[in-house]
Amino acid sequence: MKVAALQDDPTQALLLEQTLLLNGHSCVRFRGGQALMQALRRESFDMLLLDWEVRGIAGRDVLLWIRRALGAALPVMLLSERDDEAHIANCFADGADAFVAKPLRHGELAARVQALARRTAPAAGCGDLVVGVFRFALAERRAYVRNRCVPLAPKEFDLAVLLFRHAGQLVLRQILCERVWRRAVPQTSRTIDSHLSRVRTKLGLWPHNGVRLSAICAVGCRLDLLEPRSLAELRGLSPP
Repeated sequence: MKVAALQDDPTQALLLEQTLLLNGHSCVRFRGGQALMQALRRESFDMLLLDWEVRGIAGRDVLLWIRRALGAALPVMLLSERDDEAHIANCFADGADAFVAKPLRHGELAARVQALARRTAPAAGCGDLVVGVFRFALAERRAYVRNRCVPLAPKEFDLAVLLFRHAGQLVLRQILCERVWRRAVPQTSRTIDSHLSRVRTKLGLWPHNGVRLSAICAVGCRLDLLEPRSLAELRGLSPP
């Protein structure tokens, strides 16, 4: 997994990084909440570890922004010196998926990261991925829009699932190549653009269905889930 860690204490940050690396994960460290939020607009991560007591923008504020901007699909583990019941309950109410009390212990942290990865795996495994009016039956590799089956080619299906799993995040062209094509795709090739266009048309990735797909030339693409207010403003808008 590619894990982002928000931690401004150098010793704790090193412990986080070493724990993740020893368990086969990559780690991208951030010392401030603003830097992490900027990165989340550009990059995709499989899990976030957020320190509650970090200086500047607090871990809680980062968590609230993540849930508001990116939705509930991204697993988030909170780290905090407080371990009273009310505090832990508030963390989960704010959108945390897991909680670890500090001081961090290598074995416990590794086990909790693995447990959270297993717990969130069904959404990325053989169950159904459901986002708004869209449903992807992963075992059967079938896509549905408003309960209507929409035929997709194999790579179109993989591309659509990747976009919906990372809704609200910029998915880099490199990630698209690795996860969908399993090889490098020349920058001059129109293959990715053509597949994106077909997925957008077949699934109806337009505001009237609650989503907006944006392509950023030579960089990647981003599928945004529209807020209810945005939907109201765009109601009745037809696809271009």
